[in-house]
Amino acid sequence: MNILVVCDEDLGVAGGGAQQVVGFVRALAVRGHELRIVAPRPTAEMRNDTALISARGVWVWVPHLPIIRPWVYLVGSAIALLWTMWREKPDVMLWFDSPGQAAPLICAGLMRCPYVLFVNGLGGEELTGLWGWTPIRNAIQGILRMSVTRAQALVSVCREIPFWMQREWGVVAGRCHVIRNGVDPSVCSPRRKEEACHRLGLDRNGLYIGFVGGFFPWHGLDTLVDAMAIVRRECPAAKLLLVGDGHTRPALQTMVRERGLEEAVSFVGRVPFDEVPWWIGASDVCVVLHRSVRFYPGDSMKLWEYLACARPVVATVGEGYGDTVERLGAGFSVKEEDSVGLAEVVLRVLRDPALARKMGQAGRVAVVHSYTWDARAMELEQVCRVVAAEYVRDRVCA
Repeated sequence: MNILVVCDEDLGVAGGGAQQVVGFVRALAVRGHELRIVAPRPTAEMRNDTALISARGVWVWVPHLPIIRPWVYLVGSAIALLWTMWREKPDVMLWFDSPGQAAPLICAGLMRCPYVLFVNGLGGEELTGLWGWTPIRNAIQGILRMSVTRAQALVSVCREIPFWMQREWGVVAGRCHVIRNGVDPSVCSPRRKEEACHRLGLDRNGLYIGFVGGFFPWHGLDTLVDAMAIVRRECPAAKLLLVGDGHTRPALQTMVRERGLEEAVSFVGRVPFDEVPWWIGASDVCVVLHRSVRFYPGDSMKLWEYLACARPVVATVGEGYGDTVERLGAGFSVKEEDSVGLAEVVLRVLRDPALARKMGQAGRVAVVHSYTWDARAMELEQVCRVVAAEYVRDRVCA
């Protein structure tokens, strides 16, 4: 198939949204599909990515100014989409939703191109700052509603989003699909702890608890910091590695200072994606939490990365988190915002290296067998094929 991919993510960063797009593009390209990408101009390193080169990206220049960037990309992506649709005649457009971006919707209508809309979240639940101002939030939500109702198929990483859209917006259930995130096990592969610690300048004999990802309210990192205070009392050698960044970082740093945990918590900051497996590899146990500040849990990319790197995982109870970890025998689950329970299971893993290895190996085996980007791409490929075939049939019948 000839598939046009559009998103507003910088594909050169290590964020979950970018890695989702890149993961699907790579897997679909390997499966023999012809792809084109319309996206903001990525970093030089990502422009050298073999899969993205083969997909012949149409890179749109955008300024690094939060207020201006969306408007520049709206115009630039509209021009790029119209040109690409006219020239390439794609069978289907795969649109990774961009809050407030109406260009794919308009261009698909003008050029009569069917599209599959991949929705990871709702703007009304996640927008902050100026974008969270009620009139702007409502406008963005309105654009999303129109995009959803006109899509030939809707895909999400969790069932709560399409269920809500069926109930609130009347979306037909048969057009909704749940396709969770995946991982590339050749990239996120097990690293020997000693080698990882040497590479990163860490004490090879240290005990490390790892978190990799964005610092957002729904990640419950304050609960992790609270748990760390308990862990340190029982295991003074333990240290928490927070790899990533986000707008809750200042509050977390204040918590760390107030609890006297400066020596126990390391704010590593953002790292290139190819460094992520090394930080996971240096960790004895990894943590992924979820707090119900929004009605949908999403699907944490970091969970699959932890499992692929053969590390035991402690996760919040719930579908796609603790339930998955325990079903695979790859870790433990804890109740939401339960810092005491979190500390207890973290200590249990740290004190039992044999159990940690067993859980890590179980997670790795499960990922390689069923949770790769290739497996996810097979599901997405089927959705795209059905949409393209039905669109052609409907046009012929008309």
